[in-house]
Amino acid sequence: MVYAFTLPTTSPLSFQTFIYSPTHPSLPQTASTARHALRLALKAHKRLPRGPRQDAHLPTVLAALNEYIPYLFAISAGLSGQSFQNEQLGSIAGWSRGENIEVSLRAEIEAAWKPTLSAGSGLNIHAPSTTPGAKSIRPRGGRVSGQGIDFEIAFTLTTLGYVLSRLARAGILESLYAPTTQSQEQRTAAVQNATRNLLLASSVHALLASSPAFSAATTATVPDIDPSTQSALSALALSEATLLAVLKDDAYITACIQSRNPNDREWMVRAPEIPKVRALLFARLCVRAAEYAEQAAAGLSAVGSGAGRVGRVDEEVTRYAGVLGRVARARACRFFGIDAELAGKVGEGIAWLRAARTPLGLRGGVGSSSGQEEGNVTSSKGGFSRLKREWAERREEKKIGKDAGAGRGDKGVLDAGDDAGRDEEGRVIAMLETKWMKMNDTINTQAIPPSAPLLASLPSGRDIHTPPAPYKPASLDEDQLARMQALPDESVNMRFGSDPDDSEEEPVSAGGPTAPGGFPDRSQTASNVYY
Repeated sequence: MVYAFTLPTTSPLSFQTFIYSPTHPSLPQTASTARHALRLALKAHKRLPRGPRQDAHLPTVLAALNEYIPYLFAISAGLSGQSFQNEQLGSIAGWSRGENIEVSLRAEIEAAWKPTLSAGSGLNIHAPSTTPGAKSIRPRGGRVSGQGIDFEIAFTLTTLGYVLSRLARAGILESLYAPTTQSQEQRTAAVQNATRNLLLASSVHALLASSPAFSAATTATVPDIDPSTQSALSALALSEATLLAVLKDDAYITACIQSRNPNDREWMVRAPEIPKVRALLFARLCVRAAEYAEQAAAGLSAVGSGAGRVGRVDEEVTRYAGVLGRVARARACRFFGIDAELAGKVGEGIAWLRAARTPLGLRGGVGSSSGQEEGNVTSSKGGFSRLKREWAERREEKKIGKDAGAGRGDKGVLDAGDDAGRDEEGRVIAMLETKWMKMNDTINTQAIPPSAPLLASLPSGRDIHTPPAPYKPASLDEDQLARMQALPDESVNMRFGSDPDDSEEEPVSAGGPTAPGGFPDRSQTASNVYY
């Protein structure tokens, strides 16, 4: 499953206060307008209740980001004295043209963003930086303030990566847990679209992790935009994309979810069809996904531990990456078991399923004794011993479940997928083990080998996606550049820095900011009144 990132929010910023452009005088005002639209979109997203309503608003945030990012890189190119490359003009005319955008500083650009991955929300960050792109950083109203255009770009691109991951998550949840049963073609299309979003998110984080400019500007500032964090987030997105390649053809998870759907009536006509799968290939892909997730967990846990680093990443996302790695290894064991069962080795298949329980933290199993495996000998203990074993298993599941969903809010009630797919994988393993044990007890009667050696003999992983190249932002088109060469419209006196500490952190009631039929308070500005 895909991690549900919380989108950050930001304070107002008027570029006219900090920069001016002799070649494109309207650039500061146009960039401020685009950033203001992004800020309002992030505020509106934060005020929506978590769930389908927030997911439906994600395309609006994505559109605001895609509108704002080209202006950011145009300003960055102007400040560094580089020629701004217009790719669209080059492709149309057949040659490369560089647009000279000159940008000069009135004062150092200062922006404030609210970190969402930092432990303690970044409220204890006070360390200044001597690098040119990030001269100082300090908390302000729950946000972290930093100087330099690279600080603004880093947080904006990080937000883009979060939005792409959230879009992928929303598509997968809608496809797998839809009230009505979807066709295989619809599920495949949803998984492919989610995979594209995750690969793009991985490339966005890879840019922030690998670019020397961003690395110098964000070192020793805030964990959210630390290069180590961005590298780990890139690996996490790649792990999730690799697992989605398996999920697209994993009919076992679909059948398990479909069996719990109260609106499903297909079982009245025919049993769920589970075609033969490329089990060995899927197992190798799952092992590779586990390696990416473990790399992400190690990178996230190491942030803030070195000299000169400030703050640490919240344990929630680190814990999620670790659980995702264990789920991927369990899924690899399941596919090795499926391959053995398809070859007629039911006993070995059951052993692989029991091996899959170890990384998931699940104890026992169908026909196994409590905590021990004794070949194909089933436990003869009944009554109180069985109840005691089942109670211990449920307690262990709750304990491991906290690893996947601790801190998710809503009094510990997890949304579907918030546990990195652990519960769903456990249900599939239990379903297959019950079926295969019945087959083995009545037909085949094969010996069940111990599972510990099988888990230790997992092969190396195999890539299905090439690690994406760093993200390449879109450039401004010819019409936009031409319009910005005109003088700014003085009649539009928009100042986006007039309310640095607004009521953004206060949730909106169900009835909106004012009572139905009432009028907004005079103190409210146009930026925080919604109709």
